[in-house]
Amino acid sequence: MNEKKYTRKPDIIAADMDGEVVMMDIVSGKYYNLGRTGGAIWNLLESPKTLDELVDILTAKYDVDRATCKAQVEAFLKTGLEHGLFSME
Repeated sequence: MNEKKYTRKPDIIAADMDGEVVMMDIVSGKYYNLGRTGGAIWNLLESPKTLDELVDILTAKYDVDRATCKAQVEAFLKTGLEHGLFSME
């Protein structure tokens, strides 16, 4: 079980735009559109969570099987880490 916790970076400004989360990294000046699902993950990461905690919450909320959800959340977190949107503890 992966015990690493993910959280949002503090230097990101985010807003809900018609149900999709858009954000700007105030350090780099880059903009991102996370869409609805990415926005849901972003909102969940207001407090640190493990991958398994995120998958548990999302599979309870959405009609998606655990394996698919986990693969998609892992990919999203990996990309977010690469772009400096999240950090790991």
